[in-house]
Amino acid sequence: MSFSTKKAFGKSTTYKGLSIYPVRMVDADEFYDYVQCLLLPKSDFQEPEVIRMSYFMFLLALSQNKDGPDLLAKLIALYRLIFKTEDIQFTINEKGMAFIIVDGISLHERDFDKIKTIISEQNLIDLDDEFIDPGTKKAIQEARAFMAKRRTKQADLEQQIVAYHCKSGLPYHEIENLTLYQFHKGLIRMDYMVSSDAILNARYSGMVEFKNDQDLPHWLGHIDEPKKNEDVIMTKSAFDKQMKQLGLDSSSNKKQ
Repeated sequence: MSFSTKKAFGKSTTYKGLSIYPVRMVDADEFYDYVQCLLLPKSDFQEPEVIRMSYFMFLLALSQNKDGPDLLAKLIALYRLIFKTEDIQFTINEKGMAFIIVDGISLHERDFDKIKTIISEQNLIDLDDEFIDPGTKKAIQEARAFMAKRRTKQADLEQQIVAYHCKSGLPYHEIENLTLYQFHKGLIRMDYMVSSDAILNARYSGMVEFKNDQDLPHWLGHIDEPKKNEDVIMTKSAFDKQMKQLGLDSSSNKKQ
């Protein structure tokens, strides 16, 4: 079974003999609280020693601050949730190498980064890009905030659960058992299907016309995965096209 179908069916992923389980909706509130420990913007720190650290060592370093115990508590709680075990330990050997021990299996800090990625993919969590330029990140954040003001306010998680129930007819106790991946992908597909029906109805009523029937949306049509930050970053070709539409030539602004 491929990783993509595993996500669709809500199956666990095996890593070094350990099963990493996708989080289910019943645990969503706890997960979104615990996972904050993986979303800290390490790239915001400009100190060379911090930049060179692995994310795990970065967390251990932050744990020395006053909020450190809470940070490590979230990490332990997160690991207990995804590994479904209470046997989670941290250790540092005589060489200063840090390990997480899960059910007696030692995981190096490099394993931590791989598990972090699996958590992200299983549960649709957008990880912070450690290598992005801080100035670029700030510009993206400002652009995203501006774009958000221009869109219809999206329903919060509670309202999304109600919407999922109303649209699909699935009982609430069954929605609880869906993984976060299944729930959010299901919402996206339902939204696509509703939009598809609306467009097709408009077409058949004569309100809109399509040059080619292949352009008509289909309820089972492919939904492209959005690239990270593509909602706020404009490609050079798109920029040049917009400049031409405005009667301007972007190349004229280049230095001679």
